[in-house]
Amino acid sequence: MPRRVGHRCSGGPSLRSLDHNRTGARRQLRRAELLVAVAALIGVTVALAEAGDASAADPPTTAAANTETTAGAVSAGAADDDAAGSGTASKPRIRAAEVDRQRMILGAKRGVSFRFELVGKQPRKVLVKVVRVGSGKVHKRFRLGAVRPGERRKVSWDGKTRKRGFIPQGKYAFRVYSDGRRAQTGGRSGSPRFGFYKNRFPILGRHSFGDGFGAGRGHQGQDLFAKCGRPVVAAHAGRVQTRKYQSAAGYYVVIDGRASGQDYAYMHMSRKGRPKEGSRVAAGERIGTVNDTGRASGCHLHFEIWTKPGWYEGGRAKSPTKALRRWDKWS
Repeated sequence: MPRRVGHRCSGGPSLRSLDHNRTGARRQLRRAELLVAVAALIGVTVALAEAGDASAADPPTTAAANTETTAGAVSAGAADDDAAGSGTASKPRIRAAEVDRQRMILGAKRGVSFRFELVGKQPRKVLVKVVRVGSGKVHKRFRLGAVRPGERRKVSWDGKTRKRGFIPQGKYAFRVYSDGRRAQTGGRSGSPRFGFYKNRFPILGRHSFGDGFGAGRGHQGQDLFAKCGRPVVAAHAGRVQTRKYQSAAGYYVVIDGRASGQDYAYMHMSRKGRPKEGSRVAAGERIGTVNDTGRASGCHLHFEIWTKPGWYEGGRAKSPTKALRRWDKWS
């Protein structure tokens, strides 16, 4: 029998060679998987070790963080209050803000006062303004410098301006500013507003209007009826020009109005309690008492206003009725 000769395909590996290659690949894959597993185990071990170290170090780290936060809060609070001039402060706040009177008369003995307290933890530089209600125009500024929280501060003003005059008649308000911002008001605060007026009604207490200008022959003023003994006050500040008695006018006083150029006459008063000639009186200051001296029917005050240059000095009497009714509203 002829001997068989094995056939080998040209150009391809033998089956034994393929098996050998596959076995080598599997070994390499297992080695790689083993290496990955070992690396993963090492990583877990290292992580657990670091976690243990971090856990042991946690208490001092947390304490340090708390201390830092507290210090930061205090610092921020201080910065808020200290920034009155830095532009980074919180909005200023005040409390117990109020005026001591709702109206002020031109030439009165004392002006209007405004009181307030600053709220916060640190001093602030404070500016107080007096503004016209409605227009917001500033007529007066008070620079108080550094004001401490809780410190009761007061500013007073008589309505005078830099031009040796007075502010226009009307409603005004005090406003507090710090760091260029208007302060919020709260906590037992009243009104910061007041009225500024050039005149006030000349009788204190209940009264009524009687005969007016031109009601009778030679009647050059307005009769104001009130009980005998009611106080009579100066409607306008000025100097006492005349203090006399006349059969028709009774005991009377004429006051040269300060800055107004007008004279104001008060008649039928009691003898006592009238200021001396040449003395100066403030608006609202007592100058006499209602009575019925002279030619008068019933207790009343006869009130006159004379234009420039004054009472029987070239001026003329004008009706005071409309002015008196205006003054009566705010007095």
